[in-house]
Amino acid sequence: MLNDYLSSIQTLISDITNNVTELSYIDPNQVAVNFKRSRENVEEETWAEITGLDAETTGAVQRREGRTERHFASKSLLLNGNPVKYIIDFYVPAFLKLSFKEKLSTVFHELYHIAPKFDGNLRLFKGKSYKHGPSMERYDKYMEYLVDKYLVKFEDSEVLNFLKNNTDELFTKTKEFVIPKLPKPEPLLYRVTWS
Repeated sequence: MLNDYLSSIQTLISDITNNVTELSYIDPNQVAVNFKRSRENVEEETWAEITGLDAETTGAVQRREGRTERHFASKSLLLNGNPVKYIIDFYVPAFLKLSFKEKLSTVFHELYHIAPKFDGNLRLFKGKSYKHGPSMERYDKYMEYLVDKYLVKFEDSEVLNFLKNNTDELFTKTKEFVIPKLPKPEPLLYRVTWS
């Protein structure tokens, strides 16, 4: 059941990238999706997050507090034989509690973080708020615009049904079972010495 939901998200990502011009640079075959457990009894602000896997270093690249962190790895992650450039983790059960439109907006939000070069890096904005630009409100409004534009044509699409369906059973399952983790490339430590 959990795998079916992830598969449906993967299908949705393909549909979005095939039909939304602003996200058409994304190859959905190189974007993996995964679940992570959200904290219980907390007003969860984070419903999903994306990690870029830089192709040059085959390692995870993350931006934190204005600095770039690279975790080098010896192997790349494959999805159906394709190297994965991005992993989107959806926090459950928090993500499942969202309304239909909030879930869809979350998917768009994470996809928009993907750099236009589609090189395993994340889109960066100038200034202090490099993840979402000068205004989180403006970022969210733009996601709302993209979602509305998509829904004008595809609101009745079967691809969206899983987001509209009641997720109570799935919500219960996420509490009962261990959520399988998608293996991210293991970091390797290197020692650098000067003589």
